[in-house]
Formats: sequence, structure tokens, C-alpha cells
Amino acid sequence: MKSAEAVRYRAVGWCFVGAFVVAGYSQAKLQVVDRQRVLDVADRIAHFDQDKVEVPRRGSVLSSDGKVLAQTEDESELGLNYEKIPSSPAFFMELSSATGIPATELSVRPPKRNGRVWRTPLTADQARAVRKVRREWSADGVSLESAKGRDYPLLDACSGLVGAVRDGVAIAGLEKSQDSRLKGVEGESRGFIDRTGAFVPDKDARNRPKQNGADIVLTIDSGLQIAAVQSLRAAVEANKAKSGCVIAMDQKTGDILAMANWPSFDPTGSWKPGDDFNMASMGAYEPGSTFKILTLAKGLDSGAVRSGDHYQCSGQIQVGDRTIHCADHHGSRAHGDVDLERAIGKSCNVAAANWALKVGHDEFVRFMDSMGLFEKTDLGLPSERKGQFNRKDYAKRVQTATNGFGQSMNCVPVNLAAAYCMIANGGKMMVPRLIRKLGNEEVPVKERGQIVKSEVAQEVMKMMESVIESDFGTGKKLKVAGYKLAGKTGTAQKVGTAKGKYVANFVGMVPSSDPRAVVLVMIDCPSAGKYYGGEVAGPVFVDMAKAVIRRFGIPPTEGHGR
Repeated sequence: MKSAEAVRYRAVGWCFVGAFVVAGYSQAKLQVVDRQRVLDVADRIAHFDQDKVEVPRRGSVLSSDGKVLAQTEDESELGLNYEKIPSSPAFFMELSSATGIPATELSVRPPKRNGRVWRTPLTADQARAVRKVRREWSADGVSLESAKGRDYPLLDACSGLVGAVRDGVAIAGLEKSQDSRLKGVEGESRGFIDRTGAFVPDKDARNRPKQNGADIVLTIDSGLQIAAVQSLRAAVEANKAKSGCVIAMDQKTGDILAMANWPSFDPTGSWKPGDDFNMASMGAYEPGSTFKILTLAKGLDSGAVRSGDHYQCSGQIQVGDRTIHCADHHGSRAHGDVDLERAIGKSCNVAAANWALKVGHDEFVRFMDSMGLFEKTDLGLPSERKGQFNRKDYAKRVQTATNGFGQSMNCVPVNLAAAYCMIANGGKMMVPRLIRKLGNEEVPVKERGQIVKSEVAQEVMKMMESVIESDFGTGKKLKVAGYKLAGKTGTAQKVGTAKGKYVANFVGMVPSSDPRAVVLVMIDCPSAGKYYGGEVAGPVFVDMAKAVIRRFGIPPTEGHGR
């Protein structure tokens, strides 16, 4: 009996030993002998069960008149798996016809690889043609991967504002500063790949939907922007200038209708850091004599200057230890007796220095501060800067006198344009606005406040008419037939390393009565011989005045001869 039980126990033990041997052999075969085959199977299984990142659509940038300034186009990249496509020449010919890629290039299989991807994006029409070929030839090895291309219809006419995106990275302009709003938020989906290579999302999985980027609507009018760039480019090149900018602004809202810079860059072409310099918001320059209209407005508003005042201009004025010359022939020719209108029309430095001195240093500085001339602009662009003013100047009387005709300070052109708009808007100043709408959010119009009395602004506007309309005005060659305009020339001599060079300026209202736009033109360092504002910047203003008249259908000034 005991012997039989021992035999049974021994048999069971051998069974266990056998089972362990089989299991060990099985694991050894699976993990050592067949290891690569098992890994290949696992890889194939994983291939059909995937997580997919959902790329959001980047928001568009639009002008106020609905024109696209930047948008993302749905494009595709062609991929071929040579293991799963026909080798027929006819197939490659049809695929070539659909894509524009030579059939000889399509038919060549890369060495030691099953497939190839063409990074040149296909348009939506080309992608549709490719799908048709794939369907008709049952070519599972033809794939189309989504690729987002960025299109800039106005190219270098608007790149200083809009900027550019390269290889998915925002590098300049609004594309860069508003990137967080434009780019949206990536989503994630879990699903599988079907036999045709298409991704099929799993509806039961916890997918995170993508959020497309917000569209941005600017205050820019596309027609005026193009007109500004064309005229500015011609002036910069003809005068061999370093750079230039044009700002057209609606004085009633502060909306920037055009902001052109030259040189500019092609947002789809080559680019290097610095090409995106936007003179209108990144630069700061002396206003020169255009500033005299603001000085006169403050003088009249404060009562320091009266409408009937006259000045005797001898061509120069002594302030402290500094002799200030008039701009007329560098002080070699005196303006003589001038009233306020002739002082503005002839651009008399002596009169403007007297106006500022009568206002006084502290009050004049408060006046400039009230217009935000030295504050950083807030347009939503990258690298915006603020103006410069030495508040610790020891020679305050000299500083005040030169401030009167736009020297001893540097202002950002956009801030200057807004200050001149104040005169055209009855003394009320608006905050410059470039972005009208961010997504569904309206960017509100903002007032800066009443800077001078309305009747003072109207009186200054009348005097500015004489700059263009009178025979003695420095802008008398800038008339537009049938329309009464108002304006002011400016020629600011640069100091420091650029001594001997000038910034040629002109600011004007179109038309002078109930203006539709205020236009500021600044051209830095003209070097072809001419440098006075009326000669270099004035013609650009005339081009812009005509563009504004056409754009808004402004009727001729009643009673004004053609």
C-alpha cells in the first residue's frame, strides 16, 4: 500500500517537473528565439491603436474692410508607401498630373526605405485630385498629411504690421505679439488607423477637442494701406532715404487707417532680424516744425498768446547762451513782421520759441504729458517704445524754446499723429487704436480727454490752411485741385551720430473742414539733395490725400476753385 502511494507521489512530482520544463521552454522561445517576431507583432498592433494631436486652425488677420491680411490655408503633404502602391507607369503619370510632381521623381523608390514624403504643400484642389487617383487605383499606399500654410495677400505692404510665421513659429508683427490668441489650443484624440491609413477616432475615448485660434480685425483700410506703401516706397527710394513711415488716422476715433513703413520685408521670403523694424511704433524722432501747431494751440488755450499778436523775426533769437535761428535759409533771412497765420505759414522758429516761453516750462511739459507724447504706445504690436524727454535739463529756458518748434525731444510717430488728430478733432484727443476686434471681443474706442478748447483747435486749423492755400505757405506746392486742405511742414535736423542729416515731415488734414483723416509722413535721412519736409514728405501727403478722397468719396470743397 505504501509502495503504491509512493509511486503516485513520484508520478505527480514528475508531472510538475515536466510542466515547469515546458513552461520554461515556452518562455525561452518567446523571449529569446522568437523575440524579434513578437516585437514586430506588438509594433503592428500599436500602429493601429494611436493617440493623435489635433492641430488647431490659426486665426486670420483681417482689415477693417474685410480683406484678408493673413490666413492659414489647408494644405497637404503627399506620402507614398512603395509596398502598397501600383508600380504602373500610368499610375505615376496620373499622380504627377494631380500633384505637379514629375512622374520620374514619384516613381523612384528611395534606397532601403519603403516610403517617401514630399514637404512641398499641395493645395486643396491638388489634394482632391490625389484622392481621386488613390480611389481609382485602390492605392492604399498614397497618403495625405495635413499641413497648415500661412498666406499673406498684401505681402510687404502690410508685413510691418502683420509680421510673419516661419516653420510654425511667429517671428514678427502681430503674428508674434498676438500669438497666444491666434494659435489656439491643441486637442488630442484616441483612435485607430484603418486599412486605408486614415485615422478613425474612438468615440468612447476621453478626447480633448482642439480650440481654433481667434481672428483679429484691424482698423486698417486695405486700399489706403496699399496707397500709403506705394507712395512711401517711391519717396524713400527717390530721396535715397534710410526709412520712412506714413500714418493715416481717423481723428474722431483714433483708428489707424493706414500704417506704412519702408523698407519692409516679404513675409513669405527671406528674413533676418531687424527687417521687421516698424518706424511708426518702434522709432522715436524729433517732430520738427510740425510741432508748432501744438505749441500755438497751447499758447492760445492758456491765454499766453492772443489772436492779434505779432512778432518781429530778425532770423534769430537769443535764449540764455544759445542763439536760435529760424529755419528760413538757416537764419540768413528774417521773416520780418509776422502775425500768427504767417508765423505758421512761413514756419517761424522765433515766433514758436516765443509762444513756448510765454507758456512757461512747467506748464508746457504738463501739456506734452497730457498728450502722452513720451509714453509707450499700446497698439498690441511687439517692441513698441516710448518717446524721450530730458526732465533734468539744466537749461530749461533753452529747452522750452526749442520744444516750441519740435526740438530737444523724441516722439514715436504714432503718438505724434494722435496729437495732431487732437487739433482736427476740436481739441479732444483719442487713444490710437490698431486692433478693432479680438475674436468676438470688441476693442473699445478710448478718449484721452479735451486737451485744448474747441474754438482754439478751429483757429489753429484755419492757420494750417495757409500753409497750403496761401502764396507764402511752405506747403504751397501741395494743393489738391478742388479741395481745401490744412497742413504743416517740418524739417528736423538730427543730432549725435547722425548730425547733418534730417527727418523730413509733413502732417495734414483731409479736407480741412470736418476732416476724414489726418495723415503724418516722416522720412528719415533723405540723402539725394532735398531734405525739407514740403519737398520730400509733402508729395506723399498729396498722394494720400487723393487716396483718402477717393476712398471715402469726399465731395470738393464748396466755393474752392478747381
